[in-house]
Amino acid sequence: MKRQLVTGALAAACLLVPFQAHAMTAQAASPSATVWDKCEAALDSPHESHTNPDVINVHADLKGCKQKMPEYSISVTLYKEGTQVAHNSGSGKNKFKARVVANWPPPKGQCHSYSAKATFTITAEGKAHTTTLENHSQGKICIKK
Repeated sequence: MKRQLVTGALAAACLLVPFQAHAMTAQAASPSATVWDKCEAALDSPHESHTNPDVINVHADLKGCKQKMPEYSISVTLYKEGTQVAHNSGSGKNKFKARVVANWPPPKGQCHSYSAKATFTITAEGKAHTTTLENHSQGKICIKK
């Protein structure tokens, strides 16, 4: 009896992943979801940029695809304590991976908590596969003077 319950639970959990991606909220440092053909949608935590000094940014990525995405779009929004401060979007065709970055240069000397939300869509064979992810900064981010 116990064996049947475990098998049934695993089968039910596995059915969701390949067909319709589910949204995840950010408890983990890097939330992700499968969108189409093993393509992974990923949204990192808002952070101080490593390449652009004094800028807060967030990366929204589609990666890990086994075949080229026929058509894709990514929309990412960065929020400072619930208020939208940056937005960016991108789209294309026939790519194995894609990235969109939202950047915001906050006033120096201030510390704030940030969050981000991204929507990923891959259209294949006339069907749109969409997921939305959210993530939060790990504490307040301070831009030095």
